[in-house]
Amino acid sequence: MVAVGGRPKYLDIPGAKEHCITSDDVFAMRTPPGKTLTVGASYVALECAGFIHGVGFETKVMMRSIPLRGFDQQMAAQVKNFMQESGIEFIEGAVPTSVELTAAGRKLVTWKKSDGSTASEEFDTVMLAVGRDVCTNTMGLETTGVKVSPNGKIPTVNEQTNVPHIYAIGDVIDGDLLSPPSALTELTPVAIQAGKLLAKRLYGEGTLQMDYTNVPTTIYTPLEYGCCGLTEEQAEQQFGAANLEVYHAYYKPLEWTVPHKGDNACYAKLICHIPDNERVVGLHICGPHAGEMTQGFAVGIKLGATKADFDNTVGIHPTVAEEFTTMNVTKRSGVSAEKTGC
Repeated sequence: MVAVGGRPKYLDIPGAKEHCITSDDVFAMRTPPGKTLTVGASYVALECAGFIHGVGFETKVMMRSIPLRGFDQQMAAQVKNFMQESGIEFIEGAVPTSVELTAAGRKLVTWKKSDGSTASEEFDTVMLAVGRDVCTNTMGLETTGVKVSPNGKIPTVNEQTNVPHIYAIGDVIDGDLLSPPSALTELTPVAIQAGKLLAKRLYGEGTLQMDYTNVPTTIYTPLEYGCCGLTEEQAEQQFGAANLEVYHAYYKPLEWTVPHKGDNACYAKLICHIPDNERVVGLHICGPHAGEMTQGFAVGIKLGATKADFDNTVGIHPTVAEEFTTMNVTKRSGVSAEKTGC
């Protein structure tokens, strides 16, 4: 069984390994991070930037292109905008070119922008969150005959490699072979579930295969983002925009009313496949406790819930989750999805 996971990447620039930390290191720091630069726009990068800023340190995020690649980009923009409004600055379209140690012990980061200009700034901590490397090239895997993709990951069918007695689970599985491609194979609970089912098939007379579709997940950014199923981009590619109805709503959690937090900062949508009785193929929500809601609704989506099933479910008032039972505004209609009251 190959289940070696992955390790954070370092950038191939001067000073990266000498003066930067990774997301693996941030929890082992013995001193406060101080003014922090997070390099990257993955969920790891944005989560770390969020909690470092949340405990009171100036935090900036340097991103090369788009936030939360592979996730629904409308929801990603919702998360990014909330973080910016919370005081986290984004240095967009930029790639670091060097990190130098100053006489005062700070890190001088120099970067190049997409327009060719350069800039630099000093930070106390520079954290790299620019992806992870799988650990398949240092374990002698080449002696086994197991096929490895150019990205270092292993193609599998039901976790079985091309060598019948060798299996792989977790980060090392080539997610590009899934349809649609998904990074969700890299989630710990997915690997645990796949491992349990494989063990039952091999040793317990089990027959159930791991289902990599409709895997629920949550990103723990300052504005939580939970999702299950396809992104809007994936749904359009798979079914065509004309065959989709997207129901959506902005909302304000009751707990935000007294502190007067932003109106319409939270957002939810259901992506429905019209020819299949408006089956829900994607659920997305940004707001407090998004993970708790997503986990529950994921059961319904795994069972093939339709928009009518959501409509016929009585909502619990006043909860945020009831938004999914009362949605009636579609993107196609052009009617505003913003709310003026509770």
